[in-house]
Amino acid sequence: MASILSAYSISYKGLKLGEHSFEFDIKNDFFAEFPEGEVKEGTLTAKVLMNRQNNLLEFDIVIKGKVKVTCDRCLEQFFLPIEYKGYLVAKIGNEHIEDEAEVIFLTEDDHEVNLAQYLYESIHLSLPLKRYHGLRGTSVEDCDQEMLKYIKFEDDEPTEIDPRWQALKDLLNNNN
Repeated sequence: MASILSAYSISYKGLKLGEHSFEFDIKNDFFAEFPEGEVKEGTLTAKVLMNRQNNLLEFDIVIKGKVKVTCDRCLEQFFLPIEYKGYLVAKIGNEHIEDEAEVIFLTEDDHEVNLAQYLYESIHLSLPLKRYHGLRGTSVEDCDQEMLKYIKFEDDEPTEIDPRWQALKDLLNNNN
């Protein structure tokens, strides 16, 4: 892994059993290491509480901050606040097994666990499907008003109701 991503490693071999806390700053240089990713800019903090046991590491991870995304309405870029809470387990054993969704497998020879990939994926998973100004405390007024003129919203024009449906609706209303 690149040297930037090595900053997101936790060396656990010399740590006593019990809880240990770590904090990682995630900035633009972190996202540059993942060129295929959607997020290119952001300022976040990841707080990690690790519970070390004999052959098990448990991680409670909270990520908070802002990432730059494109508004689905006006196509302007803006910073969207995100928050992620996750739980990860690292099992330490004699053989190397392929990782699962929330479980990492480490061998007895390993002395550290790198959380960079997990943090990267968690940030992307915390993004909403639809991203637009006015979401999560951002301002609707920041939307590009010039671009919004070209968008037809369903509520803008009253739709004409088929007279047959209107007649049925009137019958229903008269019966009340």
